[in-house]
Amino acid sequence: MPPRASLPRSIQLPSNKPTWKPPKPHLASYHPPSPSSSSTSSTNHFIPPVSPQLPARRKPAFNPGGFGLQSSPKPAPAPGSWKGKEKAREAQLEEIRKRDEEIRRDEERLEGRQSKKDGKEEAEACYVPPPATLHFHSTNSLPLLYSPHPLPPFQIAYETWGTLNSARDNAILLHTGLSASSHVASGGNDVSSSTSSKPGWWEDFVGPGKSIDTDKFFVICTNVLGGCFGSTGPSSPYPPGDGETRWATRFPMLSIHDMTRAQFDLLDHLGIEKLYASIGSSMGGMQSISMAYIAPERVGRVASISASGRSGLNGVGMRYAQRSVLMADPNWNRGFYYDGVPPHNGMKLARQIATITYRSGPEWEQRFGRQMLSEQEAALDSDGNPDVPRLSPDFLIETYLDHQGERFCLTYDANSMIYLSKAMDLFDMSSTALTSLAKKFNSAYPDSNPFPYPSDPVGISISSSKNTAQPASEQDREALEKETKKKLKKFIPTSKSPHLSELSQGLKRLKDIPALVLGVQSDVLFPVEQQRELADALKLTGNENVTYYELGGVWGHDTFLLDVQNVGGAIRGFLH
Repeated sequence: MPPRASLPRSIQLPSNKPTWKPPKPHLASYHPPSPSSSSTSSTNHFIPPVSPQLPARRKPAFNPGGFGLQSSPKPAPAPGSWKGKEKAREAQLEEIRKRDEEIRRDEERLEGRQSKKDGKEEAEACYVPPPATLHFHSTNSLPLLYSPHPLPPFQIAYETWGTLNSARDNAILLHTGLSASSHVASGGNDVSSSTSSKPGWWEDFVGPGKSIDTDKFFVICTNVLGGCFGSTGPSSPYPPGDGETRWATRFPMLSIHDMTRAQFDLLDHLGIEKLYASIGSSMGGMQSISMAYIAPERVGRVASISASGRSGLNGVGMRYAQRSVLMADPNWNRGFYYDGVPPHNGMKLARQIATITYRSGPEWEQRFGRQMLSEQEAALDSDGNPDVPRLSPDFLIETYLDHQGERFCLTYDANSMIYLSKAMDLFDMSSTALTSLAKKFNSAYPDSNPFPYPSDPVGISISSSKNTAQPASEQDREALEKETKKKLKKFIPTSKSPHLSELSQGLKRLKDIPALVLGVQSDVLFPVEQQRELADALKLTGNENVTYYELGGVWGHDTFLLDVQNVGGAIRGFLH
């Protein structure tokens, strides 16, 4: 038998030549012309803020097609008009809602639970609102802490409840968690009936006669800057584009302080000089503390629920893992996926990791136990024996995580999750971190209202005129540290944090603001030690109006969404 003819080497080895081109190459390679090379005046040329550094592009060493993975992404659909995309988006969201309802019914059937009223079976931090949210359009650019170039004029989506009194002193600003919209409750002002009738993510806490009583208070809730529910973020149109080009990962790095400074612009628009209270949970608790720091004269009282004064490394690591699996999805395309296939698999996996940190093991033991689909009555054979265990989701806890990831991956923007989770990681109210930010910001924007130093008096804030004060001298810093250590000797803290003294110095500007700090013992994302640290640091500033509650229960981090009696009772007592 003659020997088989060998194949050419070019056929035996996989080709290194790319087999596809990204859709709309200008999205990933847009660079504005250099002002020096332009014949027009450079003063009118748009200079984008500094975008974050992205990880290196992944280059697989072999073709994974044999394992069921596609060796090259599917070509993106041809881009249509902006209006056409919006209609397609609405149709897609309606399909998601129908699918979510089917998944919910299946989940109830598998767990043996009876169907409850829509919107009441479980508090949800993720809501897809219809396009009826109020919008504040800022005419001014926003100076940013991590970019020498400001963000161009932006918009903030918000909703309001209740009535602002004649003195304009009954306003409460609610700050959201990472994935929430501005729709905190039903019955909002000046929104469509389709929006007003839908329950919000804090429905049982906000409303007439509830913990945050809208018969007494004028309540405001915004979608944060960088979000995807109406406020300017990575999915918003890129300023010099044609209306279809998005910011994507050209969007600048954000800080929690940037978000709250944008909210102050909204308060100015609404004519509110001082808030009765600033209340937030999770990422919102960070915003609440930030708002009181950068303009303490404009905040009457502050509540931080299941948050911290400085991000713990446990949370930083968890959020990094979420971003890693999301960025590993080839459809993420370094953030430029808006004209192609979104990174649904990465988002689903990221949400599954997040859900593990939002709830607790004891709750899952009570709710699911070790029940499996293969042991359900429908899976038993004729002799009553259970089916063979499956590699696919089988434990009810697995089906729950799969359900949570599935319902989230199509209703939230991947880039918004990346940017906001990174802003949470960067949050640090210790004196060293705040001093560094103030030096950098005030040097980059000498003509803007200043970012205050921890040692600045209350009168110096983002609402004041140009800051001519210099940062505290070495002698002043040593004196402040000595004073804090002296207080620490007399005060017996519940926290054993080595950063307590430095955090207290950073929060010195909050010493005259009544504060509520609430922690949950079963919280694994923001362990209760972080709330103890925050409460003790506020007390060390000399603040005599610090209230600290530590709750039990089995709900973990999501307790602030579910425990109406204890969380709601603490808020009601604090406000009244």
